[in-house]
Amino acid sequence: MLRIEDAFHVGEQPRRDAMSDGPLTVSVLRDGAAIEREWRAMAARADASVYQQFGWTAAWAESIAREQAIEPVILAIRTAGRLAMILPLGVERIGPLRIARYPGGEHANIRMPLTDADCRGGVEDPVALAKALRDALRAAPTAIDLIDLDALPLQWNGADVPLAHHPDAKPARLPLGRLDLAADLATTLGPERRGRKAKKHRSQVNALAPVGGYRFRRAESEADALALFAQFRAEKAAWFARMGIDDSFAEPGVPAFFHALIARRWRQHEALLDLYAIEFDGSIRAIFGGGEAGGRLSGYFLSVSDDVWRRITPGELLLHDLTAHACAAGLTAFDLGRGDDRYKWSWLQTAEPQVRLILPVTLRGRAGLAMIRMADRLEQRIRSNERLFRLAKAIRRRIRGQESPASDQTAD
Repeated sequence: MLRIEDAFHVGEQPRRDAMSDGPLTVSVLRDGAAIEREWRAMAARADASVYQQFGWTAAWAESIAREQAIEPVILAIRTAGRLAMILPLGVERIGPLRIARYPGGEHANIRMPLTDADCRGGVEDPVALAKALRDALRAAPTAIDLIDLDALPLQWNGADVPLAHHPDAKPARLPLGRLDLAADLATTLGPERRGRKAKKHRSQVNALAPVGGYRFRRAESEADALALFAQFRAEKAAWFARMGIDDSFAEPGVPAFFHALIARRWRQHEALLDLYAIEFDGSIRAIFGGGEAGGRLSGYFLSVSDDVWRRITPGELLLHDLTAHACAAGLTAFDLGRGDDRYKWSWLQTAEPQVRLILPVTLRGRAGLAMIRMADRLEQRIRSNERLFRLAKAIRRRIRGQESPASDQTAD
């Protein structure tokens, strides 16, 4: 349960921990409990993604933030006295810097403030908004050197995301795509892809006929969801080890975070994490986890069992039936998280441009910004050169003791 520990109202009174910036008033909260009711109501009106839901930040605060010593900071921006925007952040020490980032880190694929459409006019100037946020954080007792907003979409539901249009925003490190859903799978895919996907699906169905076909299912209880997540964790950990990559799901607090999302799904009926699976020949062969909000299903993870049945690409089978299920449920959009994996873009149809905005708060933050930008340019240069990217992965495997490349677990 979140507890309100402290709040600092910027712009209301001329004191050390309060500063004014025109019509904007920024409150710096230690958690979101004090504005939970407003937060939930605003998210419902805005058709926000699952990552902007109160429950997402609450689950993160009681798990990842606690175990990694990350300090939650919730920025509540008001205009003319009305709550217009909420930006949750987590402050962590990275080297000499204290950096504020969006809750969930790399597990959050859409990292934007929650904005009330009725108050958008008061926060639409990105430069003025950024100045108000920096002034508020300079006045707050929590020391912050810079705000790092990666995966910030340029638009949401057809409206500009104000901070994404700040002149200092740069292209994000990884792409995000979306599939717009229609009433059924055939209409959603369109004539060209519909034929390819149908042919693939028929071959899978034929291959599985000798073992009694397959079953697509969603977790039916909290215990069932936890069991599926445990199997996903084991499969993904083995894949990370084969690839010589750090296991992002094994970091402190991350398993507890997903357990908390599952608990909220089943105990509080918040669609923060549902698990889906493909089962045949007596075993689970593919697992998908994602959350739903505003008519959109957002994918968090996908794993495939490493056995002889990989040849029929059970991950592709799962995405086929999951997309059909989302259409039948009346959802309007589907994404598979950030990344340029081939299997994702065989399903997605629309790129959703994202940017990374880094706002220095202190002089130390300005120095840190230069270092981050340098690292970003190097990463983008490597990723854009296929030969360099393969070489970098080979070097990483060699350092970690991997003798040969392993196949991508999810690239079905």
